[in-house]
Amino acid sequence: MSDSGSGNSLSTDHYRLTELGNGLTVVTETLSHVRSVAFGVWSRAGSRDETAGCEGTAHFLEHMFFKGSENRSAFDIAYELERKGGYLNAFTSKDHTCYYAHILDEHLPVAVDVLGDMIQHPKLDPVELEREKQVVLEEIKTSFDTPDDWVHELFLMDHYGSHPLAHPVLGFEESVSGLSVDDLRSFIDTRYRNGNLLVAATGSLEHERVVDLVEQTFTLHSDKSGSRILSEPVSNGGESKYQRDISQVHVILGTPGLPYRHDDRYALVILMTLLGGGMSSRLFQSLREQRGLVYNISSTTSFHEETGLAAFYLACAPENARLALELIDGEIETIRTGDSVTEEDLDSSREQVKGHILLALESTFARMSRLAKGLFFEDRINPIEETLRNLDAVSVDDLVRMADTILTSGPTTTTILGATEDVA
Repeated sequence: MSDSGSGNSLSTDHYRLTELGNGLTVVTETLSHVRSVAFGVWSRAGSRDETAGCEGTAHFLEHMFFKGSENRSAFDIAYELERKGGYLNAFTSKDHTCYYAHILDEHLPVAVDVLGDMIQHPKLDPVELEREKQVVLEEIKTSFDTPDDWVHELFLMDHYGSHPLAHPVLGFEESVSGLSVDDLRSFIDTRYRNGNLLVAATGSLEHERVVDLVEQTFTLHSDKSGSRILSEPVSNGGESKYQRDISQVHVILGTPGLPYRHDDRYALVILMTLLGGGMSSRLFQSLREQRGLVYNISSTTSFHEETGLAAFYLACAPENARLALELIDGEIETIRTGDSVTEEDLDSSREQVKGHILLALESTFARMSRLAKGLFFEDRINPIEETLRNLDAVSVDDLVRMADTILTSGPTTTTILGATEDVA
């Protein structure tokens, strides 16, 4: 067993990391001012790791882990934490799945035991599997019936094409309907081994105690065979329209961004915040406040191991869509040519980003997530001080360069959902 610690003078950064003899990594951060612990088991098992025809496996398996283990019924899994005032949940993304509990520090052993049992000894009962299929199919229908949700799925499929990042997290109705117990067990065998597992905890805890609890509970042995094979996605851009009998059109305009480890990611986040980060952003002020063209307008920046995404979302009347898109292009162009960003603009957007980061650290769950994602995607946990320093180092020239190299030079994918026949 090896142990290493890292920290600095900021109270927002003090964590310890231990690799168990079986290959499982445990990382913790102790917070003396809280009474609770956020405890999470993270797996490098996302929708991108599914095979063609089995889209939705990662998310469906997340559901099935809650449907009972060899030692507990589905009711027992929920009841054991809830009767202690705790909370148990999970989520699946493109890159990973997280199972987590939020519980009082004195009840941490219960959380470790329940999560360890769920993940290592799932019952995967065929009757429950068929019943849960109906639940997930309803979830897919709910997403389909929610245009501002479904347009994002359509956009990612348009943008990533045949790349695994195009797989919708929920899957397709036909792929979910065809899942079997064998499919789930095969996915467990490749994605839920210690080479792909990580335990993170933040709150009122002692690192050594967490390590002991995990070591006693998690008996899986290291298996690196499930390592993820990365490939650079190829996007040709283009425009896709999906007709829907609704009064608005929902539009996403996006281009390839940057991967997790890229040094320019700080500049890109600040630029996207300047353009579409909140009600004071340039696009919100221009498209909604000054012209009344849209109800919603926002920007998003996502990062993956080998690529990323910079995109804008808007919802408006069909006849306003083309003008709205032209105004977005025009705003980007004024930044690209270096004519419109001042030091005051930069400072304001930078402080907005820094504020969001620091305010999020008041949540034990957010802090726990930060530890896990740092180790998963960067093989290190960036000290908060370093992150703030990197944001402070961004210049106006960096924003201009990001507008030129990322938002203007790459292929652009546009996805439009709604009354597309009325879009000029």
